[in-house]
Parts: sequence; structure tokens; C-alpha cells
Amino acid sequence: MINASFVAAAPINAQAAAVSAPVNNSLANVFRKKTPESVTKSAAALLTAGVATAIAEADKLVASYGTLKVEVLDRSDRALWALLQQVYAFAVAVDGSPLKRETRTELINQIRLRGGPNTSTAASTAALVVRYIFTDVSRQTWSNYSIAMEKAAALGVTTDTFAAFLEQYGGVSKVVEMVFDHEQEALDGNVQTTKQIREEKRSRTELVGRLYNAMAHATPNLIDYSGELSNWVPEKPKKAAKVDGKDEKVDPKYEAGQYVLFVTVRDPQTGKYRVVQGNVFDRAFEQQLLGTIAERMDAGTDELAQTVASLEQSIGFKAAA
Repeated sequence: MINASFVAAAPINAQAAAVSAPVNNSLANVFRKKTPESVTKSAAALLTAGVATAIAEADKLVASYGTLKVEVLDRSDRALWALLQQVYAFAVAVDGSPLKRETRTELINQIRLRGGPNTSTAASTAALVVRYIFTDVSRQTWSNYSIAMEKAAALGVTTDTFAAFLEQYGGVSKVVEMVFDHEQEALDGNVQTTKQIREEKRSRTELVGRLYNAMAHATPNLIDYSGELSNWVPEKPKKAAKVDGKDEKVDPKYEAGQYVLFVTVRDPQTGKYRVVQGNVFDRAFEQQLLGTIAERMDAGTDELAQTVASLEQSIGFKAAA
């Protein structure tokens, strides 16, 4: 049963023109892509003695990692943890340095010059250091090392106990998988926030539907439309017979909505609207549209609820819950 309608206005006689402008050589020069050579020159110019010292220290760790690969044949977990402890200590030192920003920038430049992956400036210092030092490991390994260090920092693990921290929890991968108390609290908070947002959206969408229904009963304005309605409701796929005598669940993707959406075009000469087409969509699409309208409404949910209740009461109409 159709008991309300949306009316959408669209402009007419719109024209688009493509304008071809000559290329501004100065702009083209400004926006040219940097070459590795220009990056090297600019990076060298920005280096300070402190940053150079920090990078040199990082290079020592690179050499230590190379020595570990060559000389420690068994690649024992403890040997790796000991090196990761040094890397963790270096990352913590960079974070506490007055040259933190400059050092991070240079680490990113060097990773780029080596042909490494694009690295965001928002990445943690631990992630930058890991990518700088461990050049021949997988992305997953990079991620695991970084996450383990970030978790350790959040837990207040000191730089001289990081290896013991890894051993306590069974290694890097186990630390990554482990959900610590502070992380669980954050997860619980995120779940609760997501649930509240979902409930708020559902409530506002329902209120907008009730508002349109009430307005349809209250308004004296009518559209005299004798044209055919375009039915955009997908045909429901045929399924096997009922299972255990149970009816199939109603799927809003294949059920007609309760509104007719009219497309109108404004006549610029009269200022009135010409009805072009009436459309019936499925309930899923209709709810999505109502939700979009609800999101764009400036009125708060309480204000919207009061307005709907007042209008329903004034016309003696109550929408089904």
C-alpha cells in the first residue's frame, strides 16, 4: 500500500564545456616528479650532525643484522630476540630524541632510495626502524616486528627487557596474537561505540520514515499522476521447497518499499515542477535512502523524535513500531 512519496528535483538544460588551456611551464616545473638524484641532494642538504650520527648508529645495526645472518647459522630465536631488543632500544631512543622528526624523515628518505615500499609519515618510529634495518624480510614479518615493539612500548617494557618479554610470551608471533588487558578494553570500547552508532542510525532512519508517513496524512498537497510507475524491485530468485514446513524469511532486497519516489524537473520559466516518472524501489534501497537523509539532517535524534511524535499526535496517527 503506497501511503507517501518523495519528490526529487533535478536541473534541466545543463551544458558542459571542456576548456583546453595551454600548459603552464612554470607549474609543470613545480609539480615535476622527484628523481632519486634530487631526493639524495635534498636529503644531504638537510642532514645535521645529530641526524647523521643517528643514521650511522642505525647502519651499525644493519651490519649487526648482516653478521647475524652469516655467522649465526642456527638463527636461534634468542639471537633474533637479542637483536630485536637492540632495534627496540634504538626506536625508543629516536622517539625520545630532540631530532626525532628529522631522523624519522631521513629514515623514510633512505627507505625510498633503497627501493623499499611506500612508508607513511604516520607510521610509528618502530615501524620505520624495522623497515630500514630488515630489508629482506616479508611485509608480514615487518608488521609482526613492528606490532611486537608497539605492544611492548604500550605495556612499558624497558629497552633492556624486551628480549625477555618476547621469551615470556613465546616469541614475536605470540605477542602479536596476544590480546593484552589494555587492548581488550579498547576493543570493548570500540564494539560498544560501533553498536551505539548502528542503533542511532537505525533509530533515525525509522523516525524519518514515520515523519514522511505522518506528513503524507497531514499535507493537503497532491500530485495528479496518471503515468505508469517504474518498478525497480528485483525479481526474487526461485528456491527449493520449504524446509521443514517453514516459510522463507522476508528479504528486503526483493520486497517493494512503501514509498513512490517521483523524479521531477523544474521549469525555469514558471518555477514549477514537471513530474517525469514515478519509481518503486525495494525496501533495502528505500531504507538506505532514508538513512542517508537522516544522516544529513541537522536535527538531533531527540528533536526529530519529538517532532514526529507531535505531528502524529496532531493528526491522530500512530505509525507501527
